[in-house]
Amino acid sequence: MPSGGPSDYRDGMPDARRIGLTALGFVAAMLVTVGLVRLDPASEIPGLEQAAPREIPVAVVGEAPDAKILRDALNGPSDHPLAARLAASLEIADRRLRDREVSGVVVMGPDGHHTLRVAGAGGVAEAEKVTEEVTRILASSAQRVTVEDVVPVRDGDPRGVGPFRLGAAWTILGLAFAGLLGLVFGDRSAGPRLVVARFAGLAIGALVAGVGGAVISDVLLDRLAAPFWPLALVGAAAVFGTGAVGIGLIAWFGRLGFGLAALGLAVGVPGAIGAWPLTPLPTVWPTLLAWLPPGVTTWAVRGIAYFDGSGLGRVLFVLGLWSLVGVVAATTAARTGPIRPGHRGLHPALARHRLGGSLLAVATFGLLVVVPAVPAFTTTDLEPALQVRCRAFDTPTSVEQLNRQVERIDDFAGVVGGDVGASTRLRDGRLLFVFGDTVHRPGYGAPMVRNSMLLFAPGCAGAYERRDRGAVIPDRADGVGYWPMSAAAVRVRGHDLLGVTAQRVANDRRDDLGFRNLGPALAVFSVEEGRPPVLQRVVDLGPDDPDRSRPTWGAATAVVDDVVYVYGTSRTEPGFGWSVSVARVRLVDIADQSAWRYWDGRDWQADPERAAVLIDQHEGVSQTFSVFRHGESWYAVSKRGDFVGTDLVVWKAPAPTGPFTAHPPAARIPSTETKLRYMPLAHPELLPEPGTMVVSYSRNTTETDTIQDDPSRYRPEFLRIDLP
Repeated sequence: MPSGGPSDYRDGMPDARRIGLTALGFVAAMLVTVGLVRLDPASEIPGLEQAAPREIPVAVVGEAPDAKILRDALNGPSDHPLAARLAASLEIADRRLRDREVSGVVVMGPDGHHTLRVAGAGGVAEAEKVTEEVTRILASSAQRVTVEDVVPVRDGDPRGVGPFRLGAAWTILGLAFAGLLGLVFGDRSAGPRLVVARFAGLAIGALVAGVGGAVISDVLLDRLAAPFWPLALVGAAAVFGTGAVGIGLIAWFGRLGFGLAALGLAVGVPGAIGAWPLTPLPTVWPTLLAWLPPGVTTWAVRGIAYFDGSGLGRVLFVLGLWSLVGVVAATTAARTGPIRPGHRGLHPALARHRLGGSLLAVATFGLLVVVPAVPAFTTTDLEPALQVRCRAFDTPTSVEQLNRQVERIDDFAGVVGGDVGASTRLRDGRLLFVFGDTVHRPGYGAPMVRNSMLLFAPGCAGAYERRDRGAVIPDRADGVGYWPMSAAAVRVRGHDLLGVTAQRVANDRRDDLGFRNLGPALAVFSVEEGRPPVLQRVVDLGPDDPDRSRPTWGAATAVVDDVVYVYGTSRTEPGFGWSVSVARVRLVDIADQSAWRYWDGRDWQADPERAAVLIDQHEGVSQTFSVFRHGESWYAVSKRGDFVGTDLVVWKAPAPTGPFTAHPPAARIPSTETKLRYMPLAHPELLPEPGTMVVSYSRNTTETDTIQDDPSRYRPEFLRIDLP
């Protein structure tokens, strides 16, 4: 008889019996499929939901600059659980959510209360992870989220694992068919005609499995309520594609080929439910889920059942590629001569070099499975919103040395000079200064920005810079900027929470000073050890109001345990000094002014209009000053009479509420016609010595065009004073 006929099988088994055994195997495999469809992997397979996803895509919808701040806050943690991007509109963001390009949409709302939109049907575990991470990140700055599941799972699809059940069952069934055909008819076909017959049998089985799986899931179990025929088509394509590549691997590598096919399937199964534990990035299309049959089939079933068939074309293309790979491999492996049933060894062309053939098998596995999944094993360190470029800086050991260094440095990464200069020390030892109006060197971004932040650490001094080289606390959309007044850092859940109080300022040529103070604000940063600060939120405290009789809260702050004492300065009569009042609030509630309590001279109460005056404006402080506790006493440090005054004065009190008693001037810092000396601030963390305090005061000149030639004219100067 011609080669490729029935006599080519050495065991002499009749063709009818082979066909019967194949059919019986198909039935058994289908019964296994029924069991798999009923399996709940989330509860019955340990560990499949224990992965830690990285860079889950999230969209942010809101107005600039607040939306950019929120995006940077979500991208801020060093482990990057989220990868947030801006969306131009809610419509665009929702479309991306329903197309499964993003896993969540944060819609910004008023007063730090936002809406998080998720699609639980795209993966309940992932939706829960997005909710957990967004809530955790925003909670540090007292922001809240309300969660809306816009594409929820059906009641009959617990935890949304129905698509996984069906997708995994179909792909396992496809591999079972490939193995069964090899056991009954041999590893490889004896000629092209039998290759066609083998794949025809696989196609029949795939069609039966596709229709059967759709009937079981949609009709008998009522799991998904998906369109029947598209679901059946995907099932048939999954079975055929998986079976085809299995047949191709078996044809060339025998038992080893079947083992590699099973391994590839096993690799893809956890990825299909988004819990691949070996990758830091188990997202959707850039990973194993985009290529291996279990994941691609699960993706397709979810798309049909919940997302109007989104992505179905890509799925059929990928499964078609698997089918083509299998058909080509099986056809090229076909050979003439007797074929023995059962899984044997390598193809005769490889058998003479078993080691080389085995290595080729492993290389083929890597080509089909590992290489397409390389993106799953890579990470991308999201660019931080703030970066610092260090320059050499010897840590000063005295105030005199510090002043010499401040004078000699040309610029700090573009920063030439600035005023105010409140400071705080982080738990990792870094010293941060926040400045008000900041002058840049020519060619470095805007000539001046409203604020900046400088870092001092052993061997490093530099300015934190934004991508756009703008202010660290960005201006509002209407151009209103922020002048920092005080800064404090506390440890919260493993990281520093840095609060910077600021005053809102708007340019106004009608004002004698060229600007108007519109009220206070609060900027909250999260700072991980050794990493740049990440701005979480900017809160305007109260409406815009230039009335100077209304206290500018945050002119000074002091933190004791979890309580923040917030001092405000106001001026109710003509003059140059400012009066002082105080409020207190728990740190976690500082952005919520309804939680503030104001000292009325006897007790803490909720009405800011009843706040008592602690220091009278006639002998009062500068608009921005310092309050701190040293030992058992409380101190306020300022220049009496603000710009026109001469004396640097220390007020002492037994408690944060006073009474504050002024002591003789600790130093004289007068202004002249061309040189301005103003707003001294205390730095308890800088070069501490018992009974003393390092104080800086701002310097400026009325000859502003000379600052670029001599930047030291617009830099602070430090001195040490004795505490009473």
